[in-house]
Amino acid sequence: MTCAVEPGSAVAETWSVAHGARRIAVTLTDGVLIWEAVVGDTPVTRCAPLHLHTADGRDLLTGLTHRSDHADTVVEEYNLIVGKRVGRHFVDHRQHTVRFAGSDGGEVAVVLRAGPDGVAFRLVLHGLDGTTVTGGDAELRFPGDVAVWPLSYTPWYEMPRFTSTLDVLEPGDYGFPLLVELADDTFALVTEADLDGRYGGSFARYAGGGTFTVTLANDVELAGASVATPWRAVVVGDLATVVASHLVDDLAPPSVDGPPQWARPGRAAWSWWSDFYSGAHLDKQLRMLDYAAARGWEYVLVDCGWDGVWMPELVAAASQRGIGVFVWVVWDHLGTPELRRKLAEWAAWGVAGVKVDFMESEAQERYRWYDEVIAECARVGLMINFHGSVIPRGWARTHPHVMSYEAVRGAEYYVFYGEPLTAEHNTIVPFTRNVVGSADYTPVTFSAQARLTTEAHELALAVVLESGLLDYADEVDEYAKRPIAEAAIERIRAHWDETRLLAGRPGECVVLARRSGPEWFVGALSALADAKSVTVDLEALDLGDGAYTATVVTDDEHDRLAQEVRTVTAADTIDLELRPNGGALVMLAPPGHARPAPAPRPTVTVADAIVRGVPGETVEVVADVAGGEPHLVVPPGWEAPRRAAAAPDRPVAWSVTVPAGTAPGHVAVLAVHAGEPLGPRRSTVAHVRVVTPLGERPASLVALTPVAAVNGSGPVERDMSNGEGNPADGNPMSVAGVHHPSGLGVCAPSDITWAIDGTPARLTASVGVDDESPAGARATVAVVGDGRVLTTADVVSGEPAADLDVDLTGVTRLRLVVEAPAAGADPAHVDWIAPRVHPQS
Repeated sequence: MTCAVEPGSAVAETWSVAHGARRIAVTLTDGVLIWEAVVGDTPVTRCAPLHLHTADGRDLLTGLTHRSDHADTVVEEYNLIVGKRVGRHFVDHRQHTVRFAGSDGGEVAVVLRAGPDGVAFRLVLHGLDGTTVTGGDAELRFPGDVAVWPLSYTPWYEMPRFTSTLDVLEPGDYGFPLLVELADDTFALVTEADLDGRYGGSFARYAGGGTFTVTLANDVELAGASVATPWRAVVVGDLATVVASHLVDDLAPPSVDGPPQWARPGRAAWSWWSDFYSGAHLDKQLRMLDYAAARGWEYVLVDCGWDGVWMPELVAAASQRGIGVFVWVVWDHLGTPELRRKLAEWAAWGVAGVKVDFMESEAQERYRWYDEVIAECARVGLMINFHGSVIPRGWARTHPHVMSYEAVRGAEYYVFYGEPLTAEHNTIVPFTRNVVGSADYTPVTFSAQARLTTEAHELALAVVLESGLLDYADEVDEYAKRPIAEAAIERIRAHWDETRLLAGRPGECVVLARRSGPEWFVGALSALADAKSVTVDLEALDLGDGAYTATVVTDDEHDRLAQEVRTVTAADTIDLELRPNGGALVMLAPPGHARPAPAPRPTVTVADAIVRGVPGETVEVVADVAGGEPHLVVPPGWEAPRRAAAAPDRPVAWSVTVPAGTAPGHVAVLAVHAGEPLGPRRSTVAHVRVVTPLGERPASLVALTPVAAVNGSGPVERDMSNGEGNPADGNPMSVAGVHHPSGLGVCAPSDITWAIDGTPARLTASVGVDDESPAGARATVAVVGDGRVLTTADVVSGEPAADLDVDLTGVTRLRLVVEAPAAGADPAHVDWIAPRVHPQS
């Protein structure tokens, strides 16, 4: 295998490495590097130059001189807890490292790899600290008329995937992974592996004529004595080989400590898709919790708008039922080490994981942010689901607590843009994006108004598309209305022991089988305009001897789900008739197989849920704990609690010191765990809030953290009107045309509670209907102390704010209440203006 060169060129040498029929080589000619890959007699990419351009106009890969080379075998083992095939994996790669001296200093090593499912290479750059790399590096040269399945590049990878051929594909930028058909039954999937903050992400720039260039999305600054580029990886083989490949994971570095016990894939109830502002409401999340518990799902995912005031309550309720809670956060809210301290606080409450959103960048700086957030989540015991993110580059192996990524056009596009997801796109994703790692498509959206696919197609997406966090998107009542679907989603897992492609072609059809324990699930999707017949040969699933119960779900002629249950053996076949843009689901279970009953849960009850704590002094936390080892988890920065000796079957007590300098009125959340405190579903948790006294100076309720809060629409807003349902979406507060800089913006009905000192004090405030409310909107408001109404007021839009001056002597629980509107009336947006507690001597 030697690249052809121009007559008269000086060919120094060709170095190559092969694993079976897959071979990759690099040739040095006239000081320039050229690379090539083949599978058997089929070129994967024809001879093409390698470049590494710098911002000052140099090419680090020209003028090279060979120094040394070394061939070896890479044999490794690692364990995956998420992905298309969890469990033990074995790496058996051939490797050849070739070192070159640069023309103006530095050294470049080209590392070639070949494995049973593909080839790869990377560059290792020595002695180039401070050099800025820019532009493209490796050309990819394919036959100019072959089929290709690209997506237009954005750094969040959410454009629709489509079918084309290279002779008609428009020049432009296309994202990885890029699938190309080299010949009959031979495909190449091009992508990157092992990428972190030492480098940056790339895309494939198409110039026409079958030639792509792997191109940096942003310039990269080399730092340190040695920097490795990401692997340029090509999975090569038939479609079954491509779909089953773990080449990207094989090329990634191992996890430092191995998969943590607290990181587990699972299914989640998620309300955002069907109820955009539901993340701000505890009652709606408790409803999601009830549904998840009834289905045996592992998680509840709470999206934007959630409030730390009530989140511990949800976490505690979820833990009692063995369910973990994921919470949503925008990436820049974790943008600095100081901001990332809240991750430890959430973990201390018992939160299981975070959904981090809107990174939308391939820049080296953003990858450094990924490194820092991933490391901090590992330290405190939080799983991660990245949205608005880059594609996986092997983090399932390196960072096993990363459960999933979006980086796919999924069901949220029905909500944000009203755009239908095409069946063509859905049948391409399993052959491209989902090959390289979990994809949080958020499937099974029966109620999408713009839907082009059938109900069986929607249901089968939960099997065909793999995600370590399987977030079911539709309103749970939509599932309850379809008992066939509800029974299926109760059985489908997010934990797969095996994945096999049974049939299909991207853009047309896919039939994919996944095994979880003894059960097999076969999902089929069609993107064809006509009906398609598919035969599932059960012999291909290695069922072994004995009978299985097959539950077959298809579409009827009215686009409703139909179900048939039969007994089958490995010798049988199952014929499926896929309607246009249709689908089917086959679930196979051995006789008598049933979901095990949940184990009894530990219990924990705290003696006092709210404790007064003076800075620098100790407080006592007392709890009854049964069925698990008791632990008290304190907020970050607190000293470790001291547990008192206690007899068995007696309450457990801890003493803990409130940090000196804690601000007046500060609310700290401490968590009592029955069982291991790290990780979802391992312990039951209850919370104690330690509230420091207000002291002798006036205190603004806007600056103080409540101990409970309920609001009619979205979260309680600070120093702005209520707005709509998202956090921080209000306007400057305005009542009867008068603007107010400070206060709390709420929507009826609303009820906010603070823990105060019980000493002589007065509350001063003004209250009125914000001008953003509809004309004629009115509300009744009340100040309540320890359950006793202290004062009320009726407020009406357009009228000036009412002034309040209320005696709080003896009050320990202060509530500001807005009553529910009358039936049929629009809820008023109410502003509590400058509410302050004034201690009285």
